[in-house]
Amino acid sequence: MKRKKIEKGLFLLMMTATVSLHAQDVWDVDRCMDYAVKNNHTVRQRAFEVKNNKLDKLQAIGNFLPGLQGGIQAQYNYGRNIDPETNTYKNVKTFNNYYSLQSTLPIFYGGSLVNQVRQARVNVLRGKAALQEERDNVALETFQAYIQALYCQGTVRMAKKKLSESDSILYKTQVQEQVGLKGQADVAQMEAQQATDAYNLTKQQNLLATALLNLRQKMNYPTDEPLLLDSTLLDSSVFNHIELQTADKEEVVRLAMQNNPTLRKSEMNAKSTKIGRYIAYGEALPSVYMFSGLSTSYFKELHSSNYPSFHEQFNNNYGYYFGFTLSIPILNHFKSYGNVKKARNNYLIAKEQYEEQKLELRKLVEQAVLDREGYLKESIRMEKKEESDAIAYQVTKRKYEEGLMTSLDVQNNAATWLESQANLLQSKLTYFLKCRLVDYYKGEDIIKRK
Repeated sequence: MKRKKIEKGLFLLMMTATVSLHAQDVWDVDRCMDYAVKNNHTVRQRAFEVKNNKLDKLQAIGNFLPGLQGGIQAQYNYGRNIDPETNTYKNVKTFNNYYSLQSTLPIFYGGSLVNQVRQARVNVLRGKAALQEERDNVALETFQAYIQALYCQGTVRMAKKKLSESDSILYKTQVQEQVGLKGQADVAQMEAQQATDAYNLTKQQNLLATALLNLRQKMNYPTDEPLLLDSTLLDSSVFNHIELQTADKEEVVRLAMQNNPTLRKSEMNAKSTKIGRYIAYGEALPSVYMFSGLSTSYFKELHSSNYPSFHEQFNNNYGYYFGFTLSIPILNHFKSYGNVKKARNNYLIAKEQYEEQKLELRKLVEQAVLDREGYLKESIRMEKKEESDAIAYQVTKRKYEEGLMTSLDVQNNAATWLESQANLLQSKLTYFLKCRLVDYYKGEDIIKRK
């Protein structure tokens, strides 16, 4: 008795572990999107670009700090050279050694340094928006590929069920033909229908394989590892009792204008080019910077020992300097003029792109809201039609078995019912996609992380 209880407990434990492992291997749409975003090469490139933008910002801030440069120079001279002691030319071989340390500090650069920091900050925000835009695009493309694969998985189920129905009807027809209730033509017609359904199953399986391959490519998922999709959405009970969801299009548009990363990137690009105009103006103005430094040197005539030591010359030749430099651009081949005009044109281009992006976003949002409501209505009506076609097929099949309907009637009703099932599944899955898209435009994350 105890042994049986132990064996039963181990069996239940193994079954629980198997179910748990199976559940872990199931990929829902959010898990697929999250995997695709984490493994997408373009997303990684955008992340590195954000890091570069942050380094540009750090460099722009560093331009306000003093610069410090040190230099060491060693020089051998052969032939006629000036003797530093007598300041006369001598035909000797000498060695010169110079040391310098100089610091510079910008005082006024026409406001370019301040604007460079402002532009760097805007570029960081633009880079983050571009990164989020790429993440969302990858997630949406994966979502669409997932829906297409799930639809093909549903059509494969339908094709298998249809083939099973044809096998059953063909068997019954063959039995009825043996007892004289059906003719050879009915058997041939049902054999043709069974072959057609077998071909359709093969076709749908090929489409499913192609859709799964496309999904793997979108996810950058290894082709040699299994990818089991969550088939919960294929359950018709998920869409039972669905109600029409209405949304204020203007409210969705307003939220999209605030949160959409594509529009945000375009807005930051316009701001960056606007600040670029100020930088171009500043570069055309005079600039002032302060400089100071230390220097010393060492000199020796080769093959001669009548010179002070290195330490003495280093201290005796020591000196320092301090000053200011004013740089005034007078004529630089229209460089400043061209830069100012190009900066202005770049700003106007970016501004037009931003306005165009706003119109495009409004169009996309309104279309998404209309599609969501439209596909919901289609799902409700198609669900009723599918139920009616199912009843019509069952009645026709029963009458055919009783000899009151022909095989052609069964085929027509079966094809009509199969088409209704496929259309219903497509409208439901598309409605699910449009719901998530509208929520995304409202500012919600496209990936629902648990």
